[in-house]
Amino acid sequence: MLERSLEAVTDVLATTPHVMFCVKSVEGRYLSANRAFAERAGVRGAGEVVGKTAADLFPPALAEQYEAQDRRVIESGEILTNELELITRPDRSFGWFLTSKARWTDDDGNPVGVVSVSIDLRTPSDAAAPHAQLARAVDVARERFREPIAVAELAEAAEMSTSQLERIARRVLGLTPKQLIMRFRLEEALRLLATTDLAIAEVAAACGYYDQSAFGRHFRRVVGYSPAAYRDDH
Repeated sequence: MLERSLEAVTDVLATTPHVMFCVKSVEGRYLSANRAFAERAGVRGAGEVVGKTAADLFPPALAEQYEAQDRRVIESGEILTNELELITRPDRSFGWFLTSKARWTDDDGNPVGVVSVSIDLRTPSDAAAPHAQLARAVDVARERFREPIAVAELAEAAEMSTSQLERIARRVLGLTPKQLIMRFRLEEALRLLATTDLAIAEVAAACGYYDQSAFGRHFRRVVGYSPAAYRDDH
């Protein structure tokens, strides 16, 4: 049974659009979920999520990624905050999400599950940036994501301090400047893998990664597939 405080949160988020919410047991079974989560999982309602595991609802690579995150949160007690990740929607398109997870404990401090919230970043970053200075930083990130560009350079383009850019980017885009650069790199990698025959090492280099193994680890962590598996599937 969910405690009353957690039930109240579940009620508030039950129909909140673009915010996916769920609670899982330490065994990995869903105890609660909202409508947006059910839609992302490709089922008709939240009731069809309860009792199932990630493996029951999502492709194997993604399910493994979610379960690994859960184990890390449960075992360490550390909060996962605003992890940028790609999630497959029911129509097999990819969507960008920011996911946060925290360990849920009983009165004695023993872990009993995980609480997870994912925000769907549906709005394209440039459309979400009406602020002229921030828009300049976004343009530079888009044009130069292949380079080892520093956040300070984006801040200079926006005529802001680094701390100002960090704060405004989080508020307007829901992303840090580094996550924005990551997003542009991965979007280009997805495009090249699906539309060209470039070798994986060439894709990595074309997207600003100077180490193929680092590219592979980063790609799998965010997308849930290895670059080669993603290419085979698409």
